[in-house]
Amino acid sequence: MSILVTVLRAASLLAFAAPILLTVGGRDRKRSKGADRRRGDRTPVLTNLAAFVLFFAFLAAFAGNTEGLVALLLALCGCLLALAGAALVLRSRAELGTAWSLVPTADQGTGLVTTGPYRLVRHLIYLGLMMLAMGEALAFSSLPAVLVVFSTIVPTFVWRARAEERLLAETFGERYAHYRKQGRMMIPYLCKARDPVGSAGLHFRRLLPSFSVLWTWGDALPSRLTLIDDEGRLCR
Repeated sequence: MSILVTVLRAASLLAFAAPILLTVGGRDRKRSKGADRRRGDRTPVLTNLAAFVLFFAFLAAFAGNTEGLVALLLALCGCLLALAGAALVLRSRAELGTAWSLVPTADQGTGLVTTGPYRLVRHLIYLGLMMLAMGEALAFSSLPAVLVVFSTIVPTFVWRARAEERLLAETFGERYAHYRKQGRMMIPYLCKARDPVGSAGLHFRRLLPSFSVLWTWGDALPSRLTLIDDEGRLCR
């Protein structure tokens, strides 16, 4: 069993090869020069990279035992999560093409990428890398590494995303403001519904069709379930 755990941990580590491929491939988008291209602040990027250095140090220093069923289940779940994160990173990178850069860049030539998976989420690469880190921490049964993910990696990715969004808003103006209303920053689909007074619910976006599930407030279980489809029609 310990050999299988070791193999799964190695596979989750290999998943980190995906970010190395970020500079390879993708759609060809014409870059601009001069005033049409603006670069963002490097500080969030450097802080985020430092968080990953700390993460790998904790991962190496506080790896859990390879024996037992719990270690096997954690290794399996972590490996699957890391592979899913790697796939998301590669798919998102391919959609960005030459619009991608390590330091945030707003380029009028490449334009604002809102196609493919970016119709749903604005920062998919960051989401994929967070999934990779969490998968690694689970695969190695390392609680300290999990704490590093939530205390440093996630906050620094949020910092990077917000800095990038300020740059894009300054460059693309109303177009980017409209795009922000269409998708989520990092977590897709699920958000709170804008419900009538006296109701609570969830709104599932970008499904076919999108809909809201509403229920009325009260001490008893709801007696009526209401669906609102994307055209505003009600069905009970």
